[in-house]
Amino acid sequence: MSVTVDCPLEGCELSGGPHWDEVNNVVYFVDIARKICRWDPTTNSPVALETFAIGNADTPFVTTVGRTDKGRLLFTAGHRFGFFNPETKKIEESIDVEDEIRIAENRFNDGKCDASGRFRAGTRLNNGGPDPPVVTEQGSLYCLHRDRSVTSHAHKVMRSNGLDWTDSAMYFIDSLKKVVYVFDYEPLSGKTSNQRVAMDTSSWEGIPDGMCLDAEGMIWVAFFNGWKIIRYNPTTGTKLSEIKLPVQQISSCCWGGPNIDILYVTSAGIRMTKEQKESQPAGGCVFAVRGLEVKGLKSNIFILHCKKGV
Repeated sequence: MSVTVDCPLEGCELSGGPHWDEVNNVVYFVDIARKICRWDPTTNSPVALETFAIGNADTPFVTTVGRTDKGRLLFTAGHRFGFFNPETKKIEESIDVEDEIRIAENRFNDGKCDASGRFRAGTRLNNGGPDPPVVTEQGSLYCLHRDRSVTSHAHKVMRSNGLDWTDSAMYFIDSLKKVVYVFDYEPLSGKTSNQRVAMDTSSWEGIPDGMCLDAEGMIWVAFFNGWKIIRYNPTTGTKLSEIKLPVQQISSCCWGGPNIDILYVTSAGIRMTKEQKESQPAGGCVFAVRGLEVKGLKSNIFILHCKKGV
């Protein structure tokens, strides 16, 4: 296996939440400082990267983005889900999560769509970096259904992060507990049950952050402050391989490209010393990893305008 790691896109503060748009062959991701980014990886043109500012200085961090079947973008910020029109560059709708409004110091973190067109995202205490001074279990995992109703599916979460699904299981990362959980998952109703630990990553450097599955059902986990992506077998918990990257803060990953065989990896360049910045000039870059000899799963989209209860 001849793996190559390229850094075709630089200039972000903290890139994350990548989503491959197979219709337009672009990567959407967030730069957490209130920006949604759309990047065409097939060209080196100056217009290959387009950014959309979300809100103003009073708007909380924008933490994840996905595409809808109507061409709009679904994002999370603060305590809300939002729908953004990239053509008009306007937020067209916001859905507040009442349970989270009551916890002023919380905010949304990572999120993703399941194959049935629902969007799940989790919350965390908004208290800084990977080693916060206060650790609490006040985060939750929510589901935005296609009728725009919101339900909760997990509680006592320290820091919600990566998500992905098979036909019968949902995987979910709690970063500060350093575990990947697995739930039994019913695609038609979206119900989850039987939460248990699939993988304990406490022996590895860094904390598990974003993740994705490949077509063989294996999990790829990004390790913030860990310099790497690790591929696991979620059934046995066995480490299968790892990809070393030239930056310490690896935030997430998704599959893309015409054949869904390129791993796009997001990263950060925040809270770094002068020496770290000099030795890691690619901090915040979006990397393209090729030659992995496995294909991924397509990014799911949110399905709008369905009847109640789905």
